[in-house]
Amino acid sequence: MGSTVRRVVVGGSAVAALALGSLTVAPEAVADAPCPEGTARVFLANSTNTCQGGGTVSYDPPGVVSKVCSTASADVSAEATFKNRRGKIITQKLDLSDGRCGRFDIAGQLGATVTVH
Repeated sequence: MGSTVRRVVVGGSAVAALALGSLTVAPEAVADAPCPEGTARVFLANSTNTCQGGGTVSYDPPGVVSKVCSTASADVSAEATFKNRRGKIITQKLDLSDGRCGRFDIAGQLGATVTVH
């Protein structure tokens, strides 16, 4: 079975979303204790979060990704994979910049990858 890619692009006031479930993208404050410029803040389902520097990190269960935020000077790409009710693998993708945040569903998440450019 092939995989399906769903993309969310956040830029200016335009938000295009084709999503599985309730994927949301909104301009939010990065967090109470912000990460350094050029990084991303990655929130995990177990209520922990981390600042991720440049490069790619894979997150596998139980550490599934619930939310990702970019800092003002970072471009961040994030993907999460899910298995739908028919057993097909679905991929959701977020492209974030300028301090924007995006969310992934936790239920059914098989893993996620976050890349800071």
